[in-house]
Amino acid sequence: MQYQVIQSQNELNEFVAKISDAQVVALDTEFMRRRTLYPEVALIQVFAANHLALIDPLLELDLAPFWAVLQDPKVLKVLHSPSEDIEVFQKFAGFVPSPMFDTQFALQVLGEGNCVGFANMVKTILAVEIDKSESRTNWLQRPLTQKQLDYAASDVFYLMPCFEHIFTLIKERNLVDIVISESELIAAKRAFVVPDEQVYLDIKNAWQLKPRDLAVLKELAAWRRAKAHKKNLALSFILKEHNMVEVAKRRPTSLNSLRNVPGIEAMEVNRSGKEILACVEKGNAVGEPQCPKKLLRLIDYPEYKKAAKQLTSYIKQIAQDNGIPADVLASKKQINQLISWNWKKTAEERASLLKPDLLQPWRYELVKDTLQEWDV
Repeated sequence: MQYQVIQSQNELNEFVAKISDAQVVALDTEFMRRRTLYPEVALIQVFAANHLALIDPLLELDLAPFWAVLQDPKVLKVLHSPSEDIEVFQKFAGFVPSPMFDTQFALQVLGEGNCVGFANMVKTILAVEIDKSESRTNWLQRPLTQKQLDYAASDVFYLMPCFEHIFTLIKERNLVDIVISESELIAAKRAFVVPDEQVYLDIKNAWQLKPRDLAVLKELAAWRRAKAHKKNLALSFILKEHNMVEVAKRRPTSLNSLRNVPGIEAMEVNRSGKEILACVEKGNAVGEPQCPKKLLRLIDYPEYKKAAKQLTSYIKQIAQDNGIPADVLASKKQINQLISWNWKKTAEERASLLKPDLLQPWRYELVKDTLQEWDV
């Protein structure tokens, strides 16, 4: 396996010139995400036209020529399980490479099971065992060791032949557009920002709270996200989710009473105590009629089991008719997402949110006739 580590502008420009006519680019990133909200990009691996390079994004390089390749609609970008890589590119480059082919999802479409890891894919298709000992390494350290570089290079070196094998099978079954469309959906979901007033709806155990408590939780959830973005800290380092629910239940009015909330850590109080109390005060000031309504879980709806069973039956039949696994067309989570969209979201809320996966291309094209009554 031969590769070059690009550390100068001339090297980058020469590499881009070598791959400029490539129709397929195998792509991967290494990043760190320990305490930060956003992934910190540390390395970009590229394999195209038999040229493999590792690009160091920590150097002051003008990446515009390379970005042009990743934005070229005639060049297919291949990644394996690219959800976090998509976020890396959204934050670091300001765009998502497109069109994109996810080999992990393609294997799911082919019926190879969910979440096939990269190492297992390489072992199954190429009969090669990959050393994964560097997967938890510190990619931001410099200089990178030879072992780190070799590991990073292997990710795209083996990705390309795996893709070629998988693509042949996908193309034979006329499923290429589905694989590419799924990556576009993932990118859209990664880029979407839930409105401030709806962030609290995704907090675990929010259904346990009364309307007044939910008014407080609503303030806390929006504040926490805003501070996390500003400080680039993971949400849990601002205020842990279960602690938000406890604060909303008890609605403390002083730092001392905040410290007595079960589960609250001294770090949370020291960093954000006054801001947390301000959220509690805002929530308490909301008029009773304006407080959020008590949240219902799907299992609280009498017709839920019947609806879920019916939708599952529809999905199985549609999937069978189209030669794809039922859980790829719609998982239990995606079915619940559609039911929630219909039963729990108001028209105003729907207007400000992304539609459920089943109402998005490519799935919508397959289910729209059967699921007309759910299309709102």
